[in-house]
Amino acid sequence: MEKNKKEYGKLSLEQFKQLVSELPEIRNQMNELPELLNATSKDKIKEILDQGLYWAIGYELSFQDLLALLICALGCHQELHNAAQSDDPTQAAFGMFQNVEYETWKGGLGGMFEIGDVIALFTALRRNVLSIMLFHRTLNAMVDEVRKGDDDSLFNAVRIDRSIITCPTFALRISKAEIKNDKKFFIRLRSSLKGPSKKHWEAYKDLRYAFFVLRESGFNQMSDAQLEELLVHQLKLYPDTLGARKNLRKQFTESKKFSTT
Repeated sequence: MEKNKKEYGKLSLEQFKQLVSELPEIRNQMNELPELLNATSKDKIKEILDQGLYWAIGYELSFQDLLALLICALGCHQELHNAAQSDDPTQAAFGMFQNVEYETWKGGLGGMFEIGDVIALFTALRRNVLSIMLFHRTLNAMVDEVRKGDDDSLFNAVRIDRSIITCPTFALRISKAEIKNDKKFFIRLRSSLKGPSKKHWEAYKDLRYAFFVLRESGFNQMSDAQLEELLVHQLKLYPDTLGARKNLRKQFTESKKFSTT
C-alpha cells in the first residue's frame, strides 16, 4: 500500500508527467515496426513468423489481464510482486520497466514464451494506447461492448487493428452477418478496414490518454480548476484559452461514458 498521498489517486504529478512523456515514443514505435521488419534479415523474420504472431485473442481478456500476460512474458513477474510490497508500488513499477534486460531474456515465466509472444503482446499494448487516444477506451473494452451487441464498437476496433476480426467475439459476429447476408454490415466493415478516417485522426488526442490514466488511477472527480491546472499548466496538453475550463469539463465528462477495462 502506498504510504504517501498522491495528488492524482495512485499517481503523483511527476509520475503523471512521466506517463504522458512516453506518448511520443509509443507513437514512434507504432510507425517504426514496419521499418524494423524491413531492416531485419529474412531468416530472422521467417523464424519469428514461423513461430506464429497472433495477439487478437488477448483482446478477449481485460486490459489488466493483457498487461499481466506481457509482464509474465517479459519475466518481470517477481519484480512486479516486489514492487507491490514497496512503499510506492507505482514508482517501483516505473523503475522495473525501465530496467528490463532484453539481452538476457530467457522465455519469461517458466520459459514458456517465445519471442513472437513478446512482439505480439507489445503490439496489442501499442494498439490499445492508440485506441484510447482515438476512442477513449481500450480495444479490450470494445470487444466486451461487441460481445454485448454493439456493432459500432466492432467497426471502430477494426479501424485500430484489422487483425481483431480474428478474435472469437468478432468472428462470431461476422459469421452471423454472413449467414444473414447483411450487406449493410459488410459495407461498414469494408470501410473500417481502411483504418482511422481523417476525422478520427483530427480527434487524436493525448488528452484522452490523460483522462484514461486519471480514471484508472482512481481519480474520477475533478473540479474545473483542477482540470485546468493539470492539463493546461502542468501537462501542457491543452491550450491556455478563455474557454479551456468549459471545454475540458465537456471532454472529461465525455470520457466517463466509456469503460476503461
